[in-house]
Amino acid sequence: MKKKLTINDIAKLAGVSRQTISRVMNNKPEVNEKTRKQVLRIIEKHGFQPSPQAISMVTRKTNIIAVLLPDVANPFFAEIVRGIERTLRANKLNVFLMTTEEDVELENKFIQLAQNYNVDGMILCSPRIDEVNLRKLIPRITPVVLLNRDLEVNGAACIVVDAHYGGYMAAKYLIEKGHSKIGIIVGPSRACSNVQRLEGYKKALKDFGISLEEELIMQEEADHEEVHKFTEQLVKKNVTAITTYNDIAAAHVIQACTDLNLKVPEDISVIGFDGIVLSQFMNPTLTTMSIPLFEMGQTIANTLIKMMKNESFERLTTVYPILKEGNSAKSLVSLDTHP
Repeated sequence: MKKKLTINDIAKLAGVSRQTISRVMNNKPEVNEKTRKQVLRIIEKHGFQPSPQAISMVTRKTNIIAVLLPDVANPFFAEIVRGIERTLRANKLNVFLMTTEEDVELENKFIQLAQNYNVDGMILCSPRIDEVNLRKLIPRITPVVLLNRDLEVNGAACIVVDAHYGGYMAAKYLIEKGHSKIGIIVGPSRACSNVQRLEGYKKALKDFGISLEEELIMQEEADHEEVHKFTEQLVKKNVTAITTYNDIAAAHVIQACTDLNLKVPEDISVIGFDGIVLSQFMNPTLTTMSIPLFEMGQTIANTLIKMMKNESFERLTTVYPILKEGNSAKSLVSLDTHP
């Protein structure tokens, strides 16, 4: 079998350094025309294709971006990744993607693997890695963009959804429709966005003079596993509306209501959070606090690219959810204006 030539072999044949071979292949201007033509003739003659590892050893770049997510099956993350990948591809960058199902051991292995591959940057969405460890990690893996983590540290940028605002606006919307007995199903407390969403809900009740009833707050610790049970419990407490931590949870609430022979929104109103495409095809269509997920993915990727190019970038970018009305929430306010 014919031996595959390496970048060192081509350099010897051309009588130049491996750095010169790399400069020619990357069309850099620091090579005189005579040497460039000689190197290109030898490359063409031998059909040389350098390995990515060889190129990275010379250029100190791999054109690989590591992306760590808890669950790519979740439409929330899937749409964000679509925006990330499309933007990185347009900039001739490749994605090294790993999902960990929020397993801290897997997350640490991934970060070590990414370091071994000498990736050019990293995008982290990890609600489980604590702040102390993140502050230790980031200087070793910079540049880094954090999703839904606001951490002020050199070498990191943060893209966060204002979940407090979203939780507030969802509750406010229901209150203005005449609901005062509003249940909330909150996602796992390990994610700060769920804590913020709950605080927004509480503030809306306070601002509108509605007493907080702790028994109407349901805390989910394993995604979606207990939503059906929580819906049953809230129905027994005579809530007229339920607001949830994402659209998938809202879909589970609607299914639970169907199982209980209740109609949405006739018997109970439901609001989701995220605005995934699925929300448009639910029956009824879902009212939700919508986030521009694809565009957020583009912002994440563009921010990282600016950091890699040593250009100025926003350390913190805040994304505000927008209420998107479907048919899953009804008004209890009478339209009768007669005395």
